[in-house]
Amino acid sequence: MLRKEESRLSKVFKECRPLLWGAFWFGLFINLLMLSAPIYSLQVLDRVLSSGSLDTLLMLTLIVAVALIFMGILQVLRSMVFSHIGRWLDDRLSSDIVADTVEITTKNPAIGSQPIRDLNVVRSFVTSQHLATLFDAPWAIIYFIVIYAIHVYLGIAVTLGAVLLLILAFMAERLPSKLSASANDEQVRSMQALEAILRNAEVVKSMGLFSNATSKWRYHNQTWLQNVFGSSNISIVISQITRTLRLSIQTLTMCLGAYLALSNLVTPGAIIAVSILSARALAPFDAAAPLYQSLVGVRKAVRRLLEMEETLADYQSALNNNERITLPEAKGAVTLEKVTFETVQSKRWILQGINVRIQAGESVGIIGPSGSGKTTLARLLVGVLLPTTGAVRLDGAALHQWEEEQLGRSIGYLPQSVELFDGSIAQNIARLNPQPDEAAIVEAAQHAMVHEAILAFPNGYATEIGPNGSLLSAGQRQRIALARCFYGGPKLIVMDEPNANLDGEGEMAFVNALKNAKKLGITTITIAHRPSVLQHVDKILVLQAGKAKHFGPAKEVMAELASENRKVQPLRREQNSA
Repeated sequence: MLRKEESRLSKVFKECRPLLWGAFWFGLFINLLMLSAPIYSLQVLDRVLSSGSLDTLLMLTLIVAVALIFMGILQVLRSMVFSHIGRWLDDRLSSDIVADTVEITTKNPAIGSQPIRDLNVVRSFVTSQHLATLFDAPWAIIYFIVIYAIHVYLGIAVTLGAVLLLILAFMAERLPSKLSASANDEQVRSMQALEAILRNAEVVKSMGLFSNATSKWRYHNQTWLQNVFGSSNISIVISQITRTLRLSIQTLTMCLGAYLALSNLVTPGAIIAVSILSARALAPFDAAAPLYQSLVGVRKAVRRLLEMEETLADYQSALNNNERITLPEAKGAVTLEKVTFETVQSKRWILQGINVRIQAGESVGIIGPSGSGKTTLARLLVGVLLPTTGAVRLDGAALHQWEEEQLGRSIGYLPQSVELFDGSIAQNIARLNPQPDEAAIVEAAQHAMVHEAILAFPNGYATEIGPNGSLLSAGQRQRIALARCFYGGPKLIVMDEPNANLDGEGEMAFVNALKNAKKLGITTITIAHRPSVLQHVDKILVLQAGKAKHFGPAKEVMAELASENRKVQPLRREQNSA
C-alpha cells in the first residue's frame, strides 16, 4: 500500500524536473533545425538547378550549415543535461539506497545488491539514447505536418508505415516476453547454483562431487540458454522484418513522390525532401520496441525501489523511530521485556515471552538445543532484529531510541558467521575508522588476548587479510573479530558461538578475554555449547522451544539441569576464576 508521504525517489525526480523540461524543449528546437536538411534539398533541386544561381546555392548552404551547427550544439547540451541528471541521481540516492539495503538485508538477506542494480538501471536509462528518443517522439508530428503539407497522399503513406512499425514493435515486445522472463529467472537460478558450487569448492574437489554438484547448474544453464536463444531468434526475425519494412516504406514513398512529380502534383525536389522527412518521422516508431523494453525494465526497477522504501518505512513506523536522540553513554544494563519474535516468511514463533534482566558488568551464558532461538535472541540484543512484541532495552532505553552511531559504539557483536573486510588487521579491529586510535587498536587486541598472535604475522597489525579475511584461518578471523568487539570501549558484547573455530590455545585465550571484559565492567552475553566457556559466567539463560526455561546464577542453573538430566554435569568453578 502506497504511503501518503512522497517517496524519496519522487522527491528527487521532482527536483530535477526543470532540467527534464529543459531537455524536452531542446527537442523542439533540435527537430525544427533538422528540417533544414530536407528544406535545403527541396530548394536546391527546385530553385538552384532551375535558376543556375551559384549565389543562391552559397547562401542556402551557409544557412543550412549554421542550422546544423546549432542543432549539434543543442544535441550536445541535451546529452550533457541527461548525463548530469544521471550523475545527480546517483549522488542523491546511492548512499541512502545502500543504507536502506543494509537495513533491510538484516530482515531479508535475499535482497542482496538488487536495489543498487535497480538504481543503475534508472541512471543508465536517463543517460542513454532511449530517453532522447522518448523526448524526440512527440516532435515527430512536425515531420508528418510538413509531409502532409507537401502532399496528402505522401502523408497517408508515411502514417500507414508508422502504424505498421508500431504493430511490429508491439509484437517484438509481446512475443518473446514469456521466454525472456523465463530466461531471466533461469539465469538467476543458474548463478545461484554456480555460487553455491564455488562456495563449497573444497568439498566438491575433495569428495568428487563435481558431476553431482553441477547437475543443477547445468539444468538451469541449459534452460536459460534455450529460452535466450528462442527469445533472441524471435527478436531477430521481427527486427529484420522491421528494418525491411522501414526501407520499403521509404522506397515506396520515393516511388509515390516520383509518380506525383511526373503528374505535376509535386516538384522534383519534394522526392528527396520527403525521403529525408519520412526517415525522421519514422525513427521513433522504428525505435519503439527497444524503447518500450527499456521502459518496462525501468518501471520494474522503480517499483522495486519504492517497495523497498515502503518496507523500510513500515519498519521505522513500527519502531516509532522518527527521531533518535543522543542519550547518556551506556553503562551496559540489559532488559528483555516480554520479548517475542515471529518470522515474516514462515510466520513461526521463534521466541515467546522472554523476560530477563541483566545488570551492568554481568556475564551471562545462553545455552539450549539447536533451533531454540539463541541466534535470534543475539540478533535482537544488538538491534539487528526488531521484536514482534516486547522490548529490548539498554540502560532502560529501547534500542531503537538510541542514536545509531552511539549505539554502535556501545556494542560489540561477534556473530556465528564471522565477516571481516578487505584491508589490514588494524583497520578491521578499528571498525574501518578512517582515523583510528592506534593505542585503542592495540588495547582491544590485548583485551581479546590476540596481540601476540597478531605480532607473529610478518607485517603485524598492517597485515592485509584479503576479501572477507580469506588469508586467515577460521580461528584467526574469529579472534580478530573478537578484538573488534573490544575496540572503542563498548559496554555490551554479544557473542554467538565465539569459540566454534578455536583450538585449545585459542579457547583458553578466549576465556581470558571474558575475564578481561569482566574487569573492564563490560556486560557480556555468550552463546555457547562447550561447558568450559560457561565456567566464568555469572548467570545462565536456558532456552527451549523459544522460551526461557531457566535463568539465574550459573551454578544453580547447571545444578537444576543436572537434576533433570544426569548427563549434564554440575558447574565447577575454577579456584582462580574471577
